[in-house]
Formats: sequence, structure tokens, C-alpha cells
Amino acid sequence: MTLTKQALIGELVPAMLAHLASIGVDACKLAAEPAAVIVTVDGIVLDWVEPAALSSGCSVAALYSGTEAPPRISALRDTSEGRRNFSLLHEFGHHLCPRVTAVAAALWELPDGKEGPFEEDLVDAFAAAVLLPTDIVSRIFADGVTAASVIRLWQSTTASREACCVAAAHRLPAPGYVMLLEPNSRSQFAARHGDVLPIARGSVQPATRLQPAVRGGTARGVDRPTFRSGVAGPQMYLDAQAADDYTFAVWVTDSPDWPTLAAPLDTGPLGHDGHCADCGGDFKSWKKPCETCGEPFCPQCQACHCLPGGQRPVANRLCTSCFLSLPLTAFLGDSTTCNEH
Repeated sequence: MTLTKQALIGELVPAMLAHLASIGVDACKLAAEPAAVIVTVDGIVLDWVEPAALSSGCSVAALYSGTEAPPRISALRDTSEGRRNFSLLHEFGHHLCPRVTAVAAALWELPDGKEGPFEEDLVDAFAAAVLLPTDIVSRIFADGVTAASVIRLWQSTTASREACCVAAAHRLPAPGYVMLLEPNSRSQFAARHGDVLPIARGSVQPATRLQPAVRGGTARGVDRPTFRSGVAGPQMYLDAQAADDYTFAVWVTDSPDWPTLAAPLDTGPLGHDGHCADCGGDFKSWKKPCETCGEPFCPQCQACHCLPGGQRPVANRLCTSCFLSLPLTAFLGDSTTCNEH
């Protein structure tokens, strides 16, 4: 029987920890001083860098380069100690993946395109497992995963907020996210559970139900998380609470661990609705809108609502009489029929 993603991660993380023991790495010392221990393994070089040196798409405050000799981890020195430790362990997990036989085999067997997202979830789980003792995690989440319980886990340990989000996500009763939000409603980190799409760092989360928590309080209800493209995802049950200028938000598709009225949820994402004057039709787009005019791009002609010379000028127009896509020179002014009609 094929294991679910979460079950497979549950088998591979212990294999990674066993590998550390086999090469003489003490997990307790690794948790206490990741930077000091990591550089003793395979000649890894640790560089401290400025924020601009890291990719904006990186979900943690570090970056691993395994193609160099020796391998290198670049990390931000100016983050909090908890986040820095989680980030270092996350990237160290990437280093271990091809060196642990069970992990390498599991990644090889995944369908093309699934390896990267799965490995990200795996190394998140590895980092959280190093930093958070199982007995504490089990005790905190004995009554389920809520925003309040994630905060209690963070306050009860020295682990980062991100590590606590990962530990919580692995105990969700259904697919969903445990998200850490900055005061500007942007996602700093989103740990996921089950077959849901990743939410990138920096994604704006404008969900109406979420805003009372972002403003420093609590929130609970049904709403939609938002992807980097601005497309709203499927409806989920939401529980959120602010703590020390951040907001912890738990999103789940079913069976939330807090009292709620059962409601049929819309499981489809919400795209961007648009109208193209050049093609003469309405459409729905799943891509990020134009940064200049804020309108979605027409999937047929790629036009937005920018004026001529804008970010994506229109090269063709659909004739409503012959239904051919023709150069703009084939039309008179704003006419939707070409000069042949």
C-alpha cells in the first residue's frame, strides 16, 4: 500500500536522525548549537550574509548549495536565534537528503515535479523534530491544533515560531496550513499538511475573517488563504490569534479542532475575473495580475487594461466576424471587426 505524504515523512525523519547518530552527531547538541555542529559534517561551510543575498522565494532565512565543493549554507545573521536555528537545520536537512538511503530512494520514486515540494516539507519536519521534543509536542496538542495551542508550544520551548508551525501542521486532522503572519498580513511562513498547494513567503493574506487577529486579537470562521499570484484558494476553517506582533493562523479543510458550525465549503480556488475589450469576452485568469493596472491578463491575447505602451501591449485582436486573431493594423480604431468586414 502506498503511504500518504505525511506517513512517508513520518518514516523518513527518523531515518535522517538515525543517520546523524551513525556519523556521530549528537541530536541534543545539534538542537542547542546548530551552527557549531553543522560545520563539523562533510566539511560544510557556513556563510553569514545580508538579506539581499538570499532569494525572495526562500521560505526560511538560509540557502543551501550542494553543488559546490565543499557544500555551503548561507544564512542571515540578523534574524532571531530561534528562526536562525530552524533555518540552519532546514538547509542541513537538504544536505542530508541524498546521503540517507531511504530518503534518496523515496525522492527517486516520486513523480516528476513532486520531488522539490516534498523535500521542502520533509526538511521542515526534520528541523522541527530536532528542535521540539516529542513529549512536549504531544502534551501541547493533546486536545487538538488551534492557534492558541501553537502559541503555547512556542512559549513553552526555545524553538522558533516556524518550527512550532511545522510541528503543529503535522498534527492537523485534515489538509491545511499553520501559518505565521507579519503585521502587514503577509505570510512569513506557512507549514502545510496534506495535498494542498504551497503558500510562498510574502504572500498577502487579505481574508476578511483573518483581519481581527492581524490587528492584535483573535479570529475564527470560514475563509480562503491566498497564493502568491493573488488567487484565493479553497474555503477552509480558520482559527487565528495574535502573539508578539505576529499572527498564528490555522487553516483546515475539515474536522477543525475547535467548535464550529458544520458548513459546506467551496473546495475550488477563486481566479481573477476579467474582461478583454480587444477579444470582446469575459475570462478567468489564474496568473498574477498586471502590476501596473492591477487587471488580469487575457489568456488569449495577453492584454491587460494598460494604455498603449504599458507593461503588456496588445499585438493582436480577435475579429468578431471572421474569428481570426489579426494584427492591430487590420482594424480601424477600436473596431472589433477587421477591415475585410
